Amino acid sequence: MPIANLAEVEIYFELHGSQGEPLVLAHGYTGDLSDWRHQVAAFAATHRVLVMDHRGHGRSQALPERSAYTIDRMTDDLEALIAYLGFERVHLVGHSMGGAIAQELALRRPSWLRSLTLEDTGPAFEIMRKPAVASLFEAGFRLAEEQGMAALARLAGMQPPPHKSPQRIEEERERLAKMSVAAFIGSWHALCQWQGTRSRVHALSVPTLVIHGELDAAVIEGSRWLAATIPGAVLESVPEAGHAPQYERPEFFNAALGRHLRRYASS
Repeated sequence: MPIANLAEVEIYFELHGSQGEPLVLAHGYTGDLSDWRHQVAAFAATHRVLVMDHRGHGRSQALPERSAYTIDRMTDDLEALIAYLGFERVHLVGHSMGGAIAQELALRRPSWLRSLTLEDTGPAFEIMRKPAVASLFEAGFRLAEEQGMAALARLAGMQPPPHKSPQRIEEERERLAKMSVAAFIGSWHALCQWQGTRSRVHALSVPTLVIHGELDAAVIEGSRWLAATIPGAVLESVPEAGHAPQYERPEFFNAALGRHLRRYASS
């Protein structure tokens, strides 16, 4: 299996395609590389597509300490993986939590990026600290600690977006059931404790696409702010999509991403 042994963690990754510019896809909280199956299928013929599981997610190593899960450390992982593979300049796409990681990497290593795409994310995750949201998650944490992640995964979720299939919902439940309690809770705290980029993101010089689902009310304001603040950024909305348009409505998402990639491909 393709495992990168990085400084403190083993990261599972897959490379698809043998030619073209590198396209790096970073998933969100409780996700894994399967979130990008439609993008792998669409872009592997023209790009070297790198998908990976963040620490504690999917098939990557789950460290037992909750403190091991921070946005900075997950950015370290992605930075080290790109260096490990010898990629020089990449197109970077980050979804939700992966969007936070992508922002941090773009600010650290702007010369590494040909382009940046920020999907359903923002300059911070203030919503996670709202009392109603925090209370809901704290109840979930107690259930996971007392009865295990499988018990948490069995709970009925919110009404799904119109284009999210029952098969995908079941896949998400199955992978949540396999996630470690430490990674689940630690990564949530990583989002809450991340200081964000409000005071820094205006310095980004990387060509940026900001894209969000039309129905993802939690991120629309943050997405608009990013697009208005990052110099030259383009904002796009995917119709009838919630928090994950890359697999809810891949035809719309891939069309927007494809335009962005072609616009900033090397000449």
